[in-house]
Amino acid sequence: MKENQLSSLPLDIGTWANMVDNNLLKRLPQFIGNLRKLRVLDLEENKLDCLPNDIGYLSTLQKLIIQSNQLTCLPRAIGRLSNLTFLNVGENNLNSLPEEIGTLENLETLLINDNPSLHHLPFELALLNSLQIMGIENCPLSQIPPDIVNGGPSLVIQFLKMKGPYRSM
Repeated sequence: MKENQLSSLPLDIGTWANMVDNNLLKRLPQFIGNLRKLRVLDLEENKLDCLPNDIGYLSTLQKLIIQSNQLTCLPRAIGRLSNLTFLNVGENNLNSLPEEIGTLENLETLLINDNPSLHHLPFELALLNSLQIMGIENCPLSQIPPDIVNGGPSLVIQFLKMKGPYRSM
């Protein structure tokens, strides 16, 4: 169901939910949370401006790709995706990340690049002990000194650890 200019999803989405990138989707249906065995959800290059809270019920989800949409925020329920290892929310209009992102203990890759309104990162990012790759290119991140941002993602995480309430971790 790739590149078909879909603007809505049918009820039998479960059979192909990992292949709905490059369409015209503006919203996901609430029943998306019923797809409890879904492991990959690729919604890249759609027109999504928000994700439903029910996304938090996708307990087996390992890979979530929502790059190149129109998202301004992520739901707090994203913190319930305990098996998530890969999250790509680059090329959106995010202005913040929820603190709950720090509960994603299995997250290895976080791509938040190219979000021109993303000025702040939650201190909870410092709790992501499994994080190996973080893309922050082309985000203003005005909360963090430029020399820290220019030093790369690992320096940013160290800064968040030092300045946040998680210093002893």
